Amino acid sequence: MDDKDSKFDQRKRSTPTSIFRKISGREELDRAKAKRYDPYYYESNASTLKLLIITLSLWSIISICLAIQDYRISYMLNEWNKQGITTLPPSSFDPKGLIDFAKNENLECVNINDLLSELGDCQNVMELHASFAAAQDISFLLFAFLVISLLGCIFVFGVFTHRASRNLLTLRSERQRFSPEMAVTWFFIPIMNLFKPWRVYIELFKGSDPSITAGEPNWHSKGMVPKIVHFWELSFLLIFVFNPLTISRIWFSIRKTIEDVSNAHSALIIADIMLAILGFLAMFLTTKLHIWQEKRKNLIGPILVTPPKPIDPISEILKDDKNL
Repeated sequence: MDDKDSKFDQRKRSTPTSIFRKISGREELDRAKAKRYDPYYYESNASTLKLLIITLSLWSIISICLAIQDYRISYMLNEWNKQGITTLPPSSFDPKGLIDFAKNENLECVNINDLLSELGDCQNVMELHASFAAAQDISFLLFAFLVISLLGCIFVFGVFTHRASRNLLTLRSERQRFSPEMAVTWFFIPIMNLFKPWRVYIELFKGSDPSITAGEPNWHSKGMVPKIVHFWELSFLLIFVFNPLTISRIWFSIRKTIEDVSNAHSALIIADIMLAILGFLAMFLTTKLHIWQEKRKNLIGPILVTPPKPIDPISEILKDDKNL
């Protein structure tokens, strides 16, 4: 009976739900929540930093590839414009759309049979369509990879930020204004995420400054903040205003002619380069913070700390009433 119960328990623990929780990191997150207020020592971000550099490098490389692709599309459209082409062929194979395109460009391609046989000007129409469709497909794939790498960067960056914030207490920098949880949460709150993460990293650097004496009560004002923090914030704000989504939906939302589309892709080149710069700045930012925390930890030594539990305002009121 005991053997059957143990086998049943094993099968229960190996359900698809439990496997998914392990893969997605939910199990580790639940474990971390359970031990949230347990005493702990300094936790190095070395392995997390390596993973973060890999994801940010992928992000930056893909952004550069997107910039190159947008340049190629812009150059191709400019060449078409010089040849007298003023509109774009459909990116997907649409016989009616291709015939309409040929009509707009005064090309002799008036029926589907000629189009499929690529007779006369229909050959030129099909070549233009194939070139444009291939360029669009490459751009779509690169953008999809960029989004996937962004999700990876967000997850690893959040883990790094949370651990760096937890480490402040072990580095004798007490009375944090941002808890480890809120240090990460501010990244996902609209409007507030434009400046709160910047304030979070200002606090992280001040509390990790190796030149500040351990236990210094005024570390919030005496701690140094490297310029990389401000460059990172400036880059983030610029990208918030000028990115591939705002370019297509706001700045260049009206694209009627081939020249309009070419100008939009020229703007995308700048946005792609800015995305790559943000990735490099984030790498320098996190690497410098990690170096500072490691130096300060070596100066102070291992310290076991107990994180303060949140104060329940209702309990405090009841306590005050009893004292009265």
